Amino acid sequence: MSADQKKRALLVVDGSYQSFETVGYVSGILPASRCELVLLHISSKVPEAFWDLEKDPVWHQKVQTVRGWERQQERKISDFMDRSRQVLVDAGFPGEAVRVEIRERREGIARDIGKEGLRGYSAVILGRRGLSTVQDLSLGGVAQKLALKLTGTTVWLVGGKPEQTGILIGLDSSEGSMAAVEYVAEMTRGSAPKIALVHVVRSVSSGQGDVEEVFTEEYREKHVEEATNRIRPVFRKATEKLVAAGIPADRISARILSKVFSRAGTLLQEAGRMNFGTIVVGRRGLSTVQEFDMGRVSNKLMQAARDRAVWLVG
Repeated sequence: MSADQKKRALLVVDGSYQSFETVGYVSGILPASRCELVLLHISSKVPEAFWDLEKDPVWHQKVQTVRGWERQQERKISDFMDRSRQVLVDAGFPGEAVRVEIRERREGIARDIGKEGLRGYSAVILGRRGLSTVQDLSLGGVAQKLALKLTGTTVWLVGGKPEQTGILIGLDSSEGSMAAVEYVAEMTRGSAPKIALVHVVRSVSSGQGDVEEVFTEEYREKHVEEATNRIRPVFRKATEKLVAAGIPADRISARILSKVFSRAGTLLQEAGRMNFGTIVVGRRGLSTVQEFDMGRVSNKLMQAARDRAVWLVG
């Protein structure tokens, strides 16, 4: 995709408060002149067979009640889509660049969204938590299913009301991490956000006393020094890519955090310290085993970043 070509994003909504906050987040984080958005809602309608019960006098009143409820839901989501579209238009998105689609559920909400998400979008975006108060989407529902399924598409999981003050990119020396840098450069081209490149060097001791006896202080210091030397040229390359995309060098910072026990937890803490609402990571780090990576930093961020937006790239 060329730098001048507009990016297409699929913004999945369900009429919930979190969905509306997600719309607000998107309106502020993406450059309006360079993006096209599809607002998608998958509705779960009452099965047609149910309406046959209306002929039965015993069921007639109940069916009428359900009909009224269904019409009310249709009005609510139509109003929600209108308000959401207006938020985007007010933020500068051209009216013709925001398309609203309300579809009936076919194979299941996650499957339907997944199929649509494979149609060439630069991002599939949804809130971590929807209308259901029973199941948090980040802990096994639609959002996590999509994050695992759409391995060739970048997924944004938005929790709470993330600050739009900056973007933190979790970086290592892998191709996946550099792909995350390139993705941020392309998606934010022209908007010049603050960007923090952060590399986390996990402690070799992992907080276990018996391990600390094996790895001497000298060894641990050398481990950090070697990791620092390996990541510095990566920082330089990442900065060059961001600057080439039009982001001023003085808007880019780089930091190495060492002697910690959790990469995901440290990235979250650093984002909180900097008051950055967005964390970006590649799906694959140095390991070539997908299950390893998704079970580590990316998966932990999906579950823990409740008031942040997490972009899973690639």
